[in-house]
Amino acid sequence: MMTLVTIRTPGGETYPIAIGGDLFVEPSEDVTTEIDTSSLWALPGLADAHAHLTMNSVKDIRGIDEAKMLANISRNVWAHVNNGVLLILDKGGDSDITLVTLDHDADIRPDAYIAAGVIHPSAGYMPGFGDEVEPEDLVDFVRTRAVMRGGWVKIAADWPRRGVGPVTNYPLDTLKEAVDVVHHAGARVAVHTMAYAASDAVAAGVDSIEHGPFLTPEDLTALGARGGAWVPTLLNMQSSIDILGTDSSGGKILTRGLEKMRETIPIAQDLGVVLLAGTDMAVPHGQVAQEATRLKEFGLSDKAATQATSTSAYTYVGRRNSIAPGEVADVVFFNENPYEDVTTLLRPELIIHRGKTIG
Repeated sequence: MMTLVTIRTPGGETYPIAIGGDLFVEPSEDVTTEIDTSSLWALPGLADAHAHLTMNSVKDIRGIDEAKMLANISRNVWAHVNNGVLLILDKGGDSDITLVTLDHDADIRPDAYIAAGVIHPSAGYMPGFGDEVEPEDLVDFVRTRAVMRGGWVKIAADWPRRGVGPVTNYPLDTLKEAVDVVHHAGARVAVHTMAYAASDAVAAGVDSIEHGPFLTPEDLTALGARGGAWVPTLLNMQSSIDILGTDSSGGKILTRGLEKMRETIPIAQDLGVVLLAGTDMAVPHGQVAQEATRLKEFGLSDKAATQATSTSAYTYVGRRNSIAPGEVADVVFFNENPYEDVTTLLRPELIIHRGKTIG
């Protein structure tokens, strides 16, 4: 049994393709049904490059237990699929339990790439959350105890200390050695930085900068030259400012950083940095399209913001982003061309995940 659909890409290419089981296949006489998608526009799926599937909000960071994390994963993976988000990069949680996502039936979750517990020194991140690893122990930890089954390691590179302000958590040489160890193991490193450790993180060779309001043009040049990624999490940045208060020291720093990003995001695009959309719990799971609209407000075109929320993420993780024979039958259809209006991503018309129609 095969189902025929018409693919019309935002770039204007149009062609028929069939779905057989959970794969796209060449159309043939075995086609038995057809879904009329000739008037719709197709993407391989949306992507959230900074999700936390074990949690629903920043309130969950403090004191969340294993039972709640497991329940959240089961609920949240479906929330993404049901909104057309078929690729997830989970950037770490309180423990290795985040990796349970990989054990879920692939038919009911997005394709997932996952970091385990967030790594940081004592006083260098949320107290009691993740894996507390002092600078002198970082290299040994990632070599012997860090779980890399999900393909990523997450390190918090800076954090504010009361009465002191933002402090860099790990020296550059230590961070660089740890990154080399992770790369040797075949995994990637994502780094949290909302202050001034961004330059060290880029110099250390990390793969993805999370937040990164104080990345410099020089940092972006180096990151772009090696095809590195930046997930600005603009909605989360604003949410953090709202929580801290605009008159607080932290709120003032982040406000300054957010304004700086209006300049650096377009520069990053020009320099070849892989810009990716990520929500980081600023909005409900599955709502990464809201981040896409924010990226446009910060200087990206509708096309670039759409790619940051879809095809760029697929390419970055090594998945083909084409809808072609032999590929997993994932496709999301929209009534308008998102390259012309990125808000279209907020309103998927039809979602097909692993050959099954969702909804």
